Amino acid sequence: MKPKNITSKLAWRNVWRNKRRTLLTLLTIMVGCAMIIFMNAIGKGGHDQMIEDAVALNAGHIQIHEKGFWENQTLDYAFEPSSELLDRLGNDSRIAAFAERVMTGGLLSFGDNTRGMLIQGVDPEHEKQVSNLHTKIMPGGRFLTPEDTTHAVIGETLAKNTGVRIGDQIAMISQGFDGSIAAERFTVVGRFRSGTPDYDRELILIPLTQAKETFTMMGFIHSIAIRLDDASYLPQVRESLLSLTSRDETQLEVMGWDELMPELVQFIVMDDISAYIFIFILFMIVAFGVLNTIQMSVFERTREFGVMLSIGTLPGQITSMILLESVIISIIGIIFGIILGYGISLYFQINPMDYSSYAKEMAVWGVATTIFPAKTTSLNIIVTSILTFVLAVLFSVFPARRAAKLNPVEAIRKL
Repeated sequence: MKPKNITSKLAWRNVWRNKRRTLLTLLTIMVGCAMIIFMNAIGKGGHDQMIEDAVALNAGHIQIHEKGFWENQTLDYAFEPSSELLDRLGNDSRIAAFAERVMTGGLLSFGDNTRGMLIQGVDPEHEKQVSNLHTKIMPGGRFLTPEDTTHAVIGETLAKNTGVRIGDQIAMISQGFDGSIAAERFTVVGRFRSGTPDYDRELILIPLTQAKETFTMMGFIHSIAIRLDDASYLPQVRESLLSLTSRDETQLEVMGWDELMPELVQFIVMDDISAYIFIFILFMIVAFGVLNTIQMSVFERTREFGVMLSIGTLPGQITSMILLESVIISIIGIIFGIILGYGISLYFQINPMDYSSYAKEMAVWGVATTIFPAKTTSLNIIVTSILTFVLAVLFSVFPARRAAKLNPVEAIRKL
């Protein structure tokens, strides 16, 4: 029989020599691997859902402005979209929809109440394809329609602070694009509850055609919001639009959601860091669990190794046998860990964690997402499996080398 076959058979028998210890080690690897897969799946699914909710609410995946608009948010930073740009947006299969907007600040007056507000002129039909504010309309009201003129939809908190109800007329005062005074009366047809305090407290939506007329925009707009078919298209589409807008004399800027909402990026990074710390601890538990098993196995078999070395077994063969034992235990544990981790993740993908009852408390921290599904990726499973396997085998090297370096005479005498 070849030495390799002998080593493999001995390793397999040694693994099951102490079944209780081996099963405990397998359980450690299985649970650790499953927990890591599940933690990564929850993190990935939760973050993707947070990004999707934030993008769908109002921002879009990409926005196009005149350079300086996003920093200053004033009426002066407007541009006239070229036919080439509009054609590119309409013909790109990666772009699901886009909507032009007019955006400015102003004062809302109703009775004795006056409040600052953010006015956003939108095309009702196009806006529905880009954002989901139309789904946040409270009972008793409605969203804007293409037939609307001097009509408005306002945030719930702004309505409460000013005492505005459905059907009331509000006065709006601002500045026109040409420097004139812009003043108009709007009939409130709906209130929305977005779950984002800033929007609910300040935002008012009016028809785009009316906004262009009220603010004397003369064909200019402030922003084009773009929704992609898939968020993964962001780098390619942004680069494509940058190459087009860089030739435009108006000096446009193309900003992705990661630039529009840096606070969300920071939250995700901080959440990832805390998750990585916990995952690192799980990896160490698995690694030290394997180390403990192999170390105890080597300690109990010291005399056996002494006999093997004394009859001519090479130190390398001893090392290979012990490492092979670690490999066998690790592979079996990882396989069952993948099955368990994927199964748990799949359950929470179908039945996401629902924190709707804590929506108000979460909104205080700026988190509008209340549904957190799991999302398992092949990369998650592959990386977790490889790291678990490498750590388990790596931590087995130390007891394996110790066994290979035993003095045969001293090892045989050991009780």
